[in-house]
Amino acid sequence: MQERAAAERQAKLEHIRKQVSSGALVIRQMTHAERAKWDKQHASLDASFTPAERTRRDSALRNRRQRAERLLGLAR
Repeated sequence: MQERAAAERQAKLEHIRKQVSSGALVIRQMTHAERAKWDKQHASLDASFTPAERTRRDSALRNRRQRAERLLGLAR
């Protein structure tokens, strides 16, 4: 099962790499307006979370970003 999931994940990542290299998919930084919009939503959600939930969420997001950077070969 894990091998199949890993193979599927690699196929998806290869598809993303091809799209990026062909220009069909563009990965870009958020604009200031987009960042402000998401920061506002993030702040309203953050107010309802417990400290443990915030820690879990932040850890999961950090791990997801690191995994994506590692797999896609992207550097910050």
